[in-house]
Amino acid sequence: MERYNDKYVIVYDFKNVDTETAEREVTVMIDDLETAGLLTEARAGYEQTLLVFVKAPRELLGKYVYRSRVKDWLYGIVQTHPGGTKDSVVDGDFEAEDLLSVYHLVNWPKDRGGAGITPGLGQWENVTSIFPLHNEAANQALLKHVSRRLFLTNEDLDRIRDLHGSKVAFYFAFIQTYLVCLAFPAVTGVLTWYLGGRYSLTYAILTCVWCTVTLEYWKVREVDLSIRWRVRNVASVKVNRPQFRWERIVVDGAGEPRHHFPRHKQVLRHLLQIPFIALSAALLGALIVAVFALEILLSESYTGGYPGVVEYVPTIMLALVLPRINGLLERVAEAITDYENHRTADHYEMSLTQKNFVLSIITNYLPILITAFVYVPFGDEIVPWLSAHTRSLLGQLGQRFLAEGEGSSHAVGGVVDATRLRDEVIALALTGQVSSFFEENVLPVAKRKLHAWYRTYRAPTTTMPTTDDVEPFAQEEARFLRSARDQATRTPYDVQEDIAEIVLQFGYLALFSPVWPLISIGFLVNNIVELRTDLLKIAMEHQRPAPVRSDGIGPWISSLDFLTWAGSLTTGAIVHLFGASSIGAGAWWALPITIFISEHVFMGFRSLVRYALQRVGSAHIRRERDERYALRARYLREMEAGEAEEQRRRGGGGAQLSVAEKERRKSVRIMGGEAFFTRQMEHGASTAAGLSLIRACRGVGAVGEYEDDKSHLD
Repeated sequence: MERYNDKYVIVYDFKNVDTETAEREVTVMIDDLETAGLLTEARAGYEQTLLVFVKAPRELLGKYVYRSRVKDWLYGIVQTHPGGTKDSVVDGDFEAEDLLSVYHLVNWPKDRGGAGITPGLGQWENVTSIFPLHNEAANQALLKHVSRRLFLTNEDLDRIRDLHGSKVAFYFAFIQTYLVCLAFPAVTGVLTWYLGGRYSLTYAILTCVWCTVTLEYWKVREVDLSIRWRVRNVASVKVNRPQFRWERIVVDGAGEPRHHFPRHKQVLRHLLQIPFIALSAALLGALIVAVFALEILLSESYTGGYPGVVEYVPTIMLALVLPRINGLLERVAEAITDYENHRTADHYEMSLTQKNFVLSIITNYLPILITAFVYVPFGDEIVPWLSAHTRSLLGQLGQRFLAEGEGSSHAVGGVVDATRLRDEVIALALTGQVSSFFEENVLPVAKRKLHAWYRTYRAPTTTMPTTDDVEPFAQEEARFLRSARDQATRTPYDVQEDIAEIVLQFGYLALFSPVWPLISIGFLVNNIVELRTDLLKIAMEHQRPAPVRSDGIGPWISSLDFLTWAGSLTTGAIVHLFGASSIGAGAWWALPITIFISEHVFMGFRSLVRYALQRVGSAHIRRERDERYALRARYLREMEAGEAEEQRRRGGGGAQLSVAEKERRKSVRIMGGEAFFTRQMEHGASTAAGLSLIRACRGVGAVGEYEDDKSHLD
């Protein structure tokens, strides 16, 4: 059976590099990999790319797995020593544990025993990706199992962790917890809608309570899973990012050298995000407000032809322009995050993702806030003012197409369309979910299929042997290479994007649920589908993520805390303004009082819930406390027994107890070769193969099937 716990693929793109440079870089790469103790094999990829397959020998992999466990014990992540000696060779408890050690061997710096290869950095700027190969059999088994379940158990989450690592597993644990909790606002929302509740105070209170309890419960659940998966406080063992630029080396209190970057410089660099966020909010806000005003003007005052079409022209223009502006701002956010000089990859990733999330909040929540607190309360004054100024600006064109006098609904005492707030929430929340589903699951498939068709169309025609002419071993090898080449063309999977989507959805519920109580039904259905399609997306549309470890969803907890707090303000304000029988009947002078009371009631309730849940804890948290106590008690008993033995020895005339020393032999199990690494490779063989492939691929537009796919991979 093919093993997938010890192989990685490095993708080297040489289409924009001259042959001499490509040969030199590939030579250095393979030398560095082999110096780290890894086995390598080079094969041609699609188009002008080179795939360098990397395999960790059994003894090397087992040693790194053991050292990783010892390191976890030293840093207090686990409480018990793994046993064995410094030269112990062990098997990983699950596939992701082995793959993580191979990732460290490829990616970690040379002073830590790795090859120091980081895609896109320095001399590796032409390395586009490093990824482990998908275990297709395990993927299919997991997908088949999950498709039969409505909710995932802890054992199901364990299987995801075993295959993809704890970082990805925490996302599925989060969406699973959120999905189960969504049942409550879904039921109360249906009841509120059925009973005719409009901006219901009861439903608003219940939703605020639900948001608070759900978030505090997840915090306990997160700790529980981190203990179960033995990754609690795993951030303490994270190594420096290769991009981290330290100024000097200092020795900490434990006598260990540390790379140091001055704290005041780091704080000053982080402060750059404040003007960036302010300017981004001003730019996006001005654009959204302008389009919103134009849309309102057209919907209320336009008297020309095709009113149903013209009304949506500003929205269409915004949809075309906004992605380009967001793309520019995201590139600026990436440059600022690079400048911030984060020490670990986790801190960098979360800083960048949260900047992008702030931009997403502005584009998704701002139109609703404008509708709720500007258009509906003050529309009777704003729309005539907009109409008059636009007519004067456009001259005869404005006089022709924009109504005035008795033709204006506002001039005759008409009422602003109060249903627009509900329509805005429905449009942005539910259509956003649908469009996100298509962008994540449909468009990537279509693009990949089209790209594959075009690649095949451009590929040179070669005469391939029939199935009967090819040995079964060569057939399996050819299938393996086709799968690897296909995976190399996929995009890397970013779990932070999926977490951001759920957090954004949580924000709609926290901030605007009283506007349309049925919004939670749409989210419930979406997440039932999302839970399964995300697993399918990882297996079929993305490269397999490196199984890096995490002890939760990171700083997203702070984002959820902020949205829950903000929800106590917005829901109180919305119910105060629109909860009466007529729109705008709520007194504006009393609005600050309502917000003040709502916020402080929320803060008091949150403190009570947090205290109660932390007191109750969970089975794993209680077990960890018991294990720590038992460990300290055992040490105490051993000390007391030693003292008693010493007293007995002294009382017995000083008889010495002899202890026989035992010698341990080092045993290395030699595993037989597999299909991809069957012969003992001579030093330099992979280098020669890689260079010959680069020369052979020059001038070839695409790579189809290769004759060497049918040969044995030496």
